Amino acid sequence: MVASHGNGQQVATDLPAALGGSDDELPPGWLLRAGLASCATASVALAAAAAGIEPSRLEVEARSRSDSRGLFGMAGADGEPVYAGPGDVQRLVRIAAAGVAAATLRALVEGALRCSPVSSALSQATPQALHIEVETA
Repeated sequence: MVASHGNGQQVATDLPAALGGSDDELPPGWLLRAGLASCATASVALAAAAAGIEPSRLEVEARSRSDSRGLFGMAGADGEPVYAGPGDVQRLVRIAAAGVAAATLRALVEGALRCSPVSSALSQATPQALHIEVETA
């Protein structure tokens, strides 16, 4: 599977071997978490620059857990379809800046993540449209 950007860049993806993929490329869920972490990092960096703070360390990890049954449309013990998306998403931000109080850095990160587009898309119900074009042979 290949995702293409309008500028010509491409990212190949594949499912993990446990789900029938080759495990040769990044799984789409990894790209979701990478986008979440990358966007959060950029948002914090922008907020820090606006506040005149120069972080000596800024790292963001994004983790999630999913139930693979959702990918296959399977039902849970209650008969309801298993949710295909992440059951939880966790972010860990490591930040340091000389001479800046911990409370100030915490507030900076919290405020920045409220303005992070990818974080916002995941934390709020973002409307989605589906358009399908079927070509006949």
